[in-house]
Amino acid sequence: MRQTFLEAVRNTLTTATTEYNRNDAAPPVALLWTDPTEEWRPVVSLLKKTFQMPIMTFGSYDPDAWQGPAIYLRCLLEEAIPDTTFPKDDCPIIYLPGYSRDAFRNSRDCPDEIKPLIDLQYRGLLWSHRNGRDWTIAGYLQANYSIETQPDQATKDALRSSIEKLCQETMQTLSANQPLKAGFFTSLTHPDEKKQILLWMNAPEEERGKMSHDEWKSFRFICKVDYGFDPQIDGVATAAEKLASQERKWQQMWERFIETPERFSDIPNLLRNLQRPPFIVFKESWPQINDEEEKTLHTELLALEQVSPPIAADTIQRLEKAHAERRGWVWAAIGESPLAMAIEPLAELAGLSTQYTFGGTVDEQAKRYTETLYKADNAILRSLAYASDADTMRAVTTAIRAVSMNWLSARAEEFQRAWSLSPPEQVKQTSPPVVGEVILFVDGLRMDCGHRLKKILEDGGEECNLSYRYSVLPTLTETAKPAVMPIAGELASGEGLTPCTQSGAAAEIQALRRILEAHSYQVLKEGEYGDPAGSAWTEIGNIDHSGHDRGIALASILDHELSLIRKRIQSLLQAGWRQVRIVTDHGWLLIPGGLQKTELPPAYTLIKKGRCARLHPDAQVAYPVLPWFWDRRVRIALAPGISCFEAGKEFDHGGLSPEEVVIPEIVVRRGGGMQSVIEVEPPVWRGLRLSVHTDGAEGYRIDIRERPGDPATSITQAGKTIPADGTISLVIPDDRFEGAEAFIVILDDNGNPIAQRKVIIGGE
Repeated sequence: MRQTFLEAVRNTLTTATTEYNRNDAAPPVALLWTDPTEEWRPVVSLLKKTFQMPIMTFGSYDPDAWQGPAIYLRCLLEEAIPDTTFPKDDCPIIYLPGYSRDAFRNSRDCPDEIKPLIDLQYRGLLWSHRNGRDWTIAGYLQANYSIETQPDQATKDALRSSIEKLCQETMQTLSANQPLKAGFFTSLTHPDEKKQILLWMNAPEEERGKMSHDEWKSFRFICKVDYGFDPQIDGVATAAEKLASQERKWQQMWERFIETPERFSDIPNLLRNLQRPPFIVFKESWPQINDEEEKTLHTELLALEQVSPPIAADTIQRLEKAHAERRGWVWAAIGESPLAMAIEPLAELAGLSTQYTFGGTVDEQAKRYTETLYKADNAILRSLAYASDADTMRAVTTAIRAVSMNWLSARAEEFQRAWSLSPPEQVKQTSPPVVGEVILFVDGLRMDCGHRLKKILEDGGEECNLSYRYSVLPTLTETAKPAVMPIAGELASGEGLTPCTQSGAAAEIQALRRILEAHSYQVLKEGEYGDPAGSAWTEIGNIDHSGHDRGIALASILDHELSLIRKRIQSLLQAGWRQVRIVTDHGWLLIPGGLQKTELPPAYTLIKKGRCARLHPDAQVAYPVLPWFWDRRVRIALAPGISCFEAGKEFDHGGLSPEEVVIPEIVVRRGGGMQSVIEVEPPVWRGLRLSVHTDGAEGYRIDIRERPGDPATSITQAGKTIPADGTISLVIPDDRFEGAEAFIVILDDNGNPIAQRKVIIGGE
């Protein structure tokens, strides 16, 4: 029963030609296969193609297919045709499409065109049902395998349309599905009917062209019987109406559509062109409704320009409730509900903007910003990321400015006031290298971006600890980046707003790298991983650069930038580094619609930037003035609140606000999700020097102890960090341990043994 239908027919034909009474009968010269309805024709073709069976066919002359008139078949049978490829060893089968065995009952009634074959019924065999009739496929299945087929016309039609597919089915499958009905046969041709119908609705002409005549016939049958329409007569519009109705089987079709709507990109417009019924059950089926809701939301957001911040906040909260449902519709998944998506972070921004808890010390405000209020900046970026066109951007911008401009400005002014009264102590210092640590510098990693990066890393299995620190003033790259480097203590006041080295050279990138290397920091370029047994400095990211170039469009590429940073961090950890410390120089302000301009006469300044300016020694201004980090004699004027000394800027930094000054520092270590299996191979001893190779332990510390969990029993001078290649040597300084039993132990960052191997000191 595991044989296919085609194999079964082959076996039956072979048996018919080989099983005869050899004692009183000669071998048959041929087997005549009559087929008045020609339903076996596809089977014959497959038998020849698949099994190279010796089947000649009555029909028009085609010697390559062993097909021709009766006289040709007789010549072929008698081997009178030279150079033919027709097999000679097996009993030939002569297939006669369009003729019944009744044609051979007597020579008088036999059609002239097949009379040359009539004597073969006596010298050969006629393959027919035991009841004396021609074989039909249904009759063959019932007589030989007791498999019943539904006798209705629909089943007969479906069977004829799916014979080629039927040939590949096992007899076991056919038996399990009996009585075989039309639905079974059509499912052979269209095993995924829902997908086929959706593909046809999406591109009717293209899909029709891909189907054979029989496949199209089966497709129409499925559509008519199971889905209530005829694709040839009713067309795609009728199908679209039924899809939108989600009635009966069309509900499953709708579910299939919304699983992968991007595969059926023309269906939304197909639905848009329909006239909506007077009573709608499923609103989400109609893109017109979503379009109208988007227009309404667009109008209401633009109207926020005329109302006060509290009213704007209340309105946004109301709109969020009204439109939240649409985020679950398929139109949101394909990008046709940008405002329904944007209203969610806008509502979060509106909620935060009602919290006027600005007071307290600088540290209190920084802590509040790090833990909670950074979410307002994140909400602005998230809402902007959905604005892919100018109209949507205008509506989102209006909403952001309506609820947040006054709030952000007031918060920044309060922070400036607290900083001016009691600025935090900031000193330049040089830090010794930390073994196994890479310092990863990301230019312009604002606090909300730091939280996003932390979440991405944690989702990937890493352990992260985020804390805050203060950028130095002014929050410009040339000032703040050198200050965050571990060799800041080697620098001094320089020209402009850039410090200088001890040699007097400007502290620019090449000079800074030389100092890092002089203090035992490896400086890693992109794609380099260095030696995890030491310490390193490396840089990545274009957040600040993209912000200056793209402005608010930064929101749409930020996740990509963070993804690149994540990959770099994971690569470093996988290379054996114990931890990655992410540092940055400053944050930034990003205000859609632009920062408000504050006037600062050029005559007062030596250097003028958007958010800060270096003043002439004797210049007096009404704005906050604080010393330059690298030289307290240098006076820096800071733009008040979230204003700007230059017009037309949406992105800038250099000033004093939580966004610019309170910056993240993230320490990333390998988490449980990344921990690999650690193997400690048998060691090699040379005297009391041990050399051992480990796998999966790069970056961890190794020690030799009498008792694995007791650090007091260590018998080495000090443990070591395992390098990237996993091979390390240790020396036992005291020869009295020679021959004693001990343990090689691998220790995690907290000093806990995570792998061990028993050894005899000096060798077995």
